[in-house]
Amino acid sequence: MKAVFLSILLVSLLTILGCESPPPEPPPEPDPPHAGSSQTLEITVGPARKECYGPFRRMCLIVDGQFFYDEIDGFTHEPGYRYHLRIQRYDAFPGQAEPPQDAGRYGYRLLEIISKTRAMGTIHEASVAPARVNCPKSDQLCLLLDGAPFPGSVAGFEYRAGFDYRIRYESFDDGAHHLMEVLSETPAVGEVEEIDVGPWRVQCYENAPVTAACIVVNGQPFYGQIEDFPRAHGYEYRLRVEKYDLMPGIPMPPPETSKFGYRLLEILSEAPASQPPASN
Repeated sequence: MKAVFLSILLVSLLTILGCESPPPEPPPEPDPPHAGSSQTLEITVGPARKECYGPFRRMCLIVDGQFFYDEIDGFTHEPGYRYHLRIQRYDAFPGQAEPPQDAGRYGYRLLEIISKTRAMGTIHEASVAPARVNCPKSDQLCLLLDGAPFPGSVAGFEYRAGFDYRIRYESFDDGAHHLMEVLSETPAVGEVEEIDVGPWRVQCYENAPVTAACIVVNGQPFYGQIEDFPRAHGYEYRLRVEKYDLMPGIPMPPPETSKFGYRLLEILSEAPASQPPASN
């Protein structure tokens, strides 16, 4: 009798176990980003654009404290304001393993402006010289504001060589600046000269970093810019230029800065280099 009872119990247990549903299958793996998926993000946008470098020099938004090399569809940035945005990031090239050259994988569109607040910056007024100079320890170009190389750029300021400016601009704690007003813009008064430009760039000064290379004007390294001059590497030139005193009233320029700047009026001669390069 005991054996019969145990047999019935065993059959009942097997019947119950057999009726249980199988364990659920694991969820599918998410598609990789290039397979057409999109994502909602919340970001902060700084109060002014900053100069950035990619395939070309341009002005980038500052998103979450970093350069943002794209634009956000539907979003118009007003300088001087910080934004908190909700955006959608999507695959701009669905079905393609790689985006086209110099194109980003993703596109961005505005979903919501969560907040927009006025940023509190510092307001300045400054004079802008009619030609640019080399930025310190670099071969990049800087505006000359109040006689000193200005690191970065002033968003919204459309600089034209050969003009003296007085501007009002605002600076923010992330290092960005934006133009508030052009107070004056007048043609600069310079002297017409003829100069020789060498075919190679050279070390700007003793122990200069490799990122600081200067053109050669009248046999000497030149720390500035010949505005509007389409120089070709490896060619010697004779030019007619307008020469500007970039620091009137200052007898000696700061170290690694040119007191004078030039703007091209005419290329008098252009010829391949007669000597092998001494530098680059």
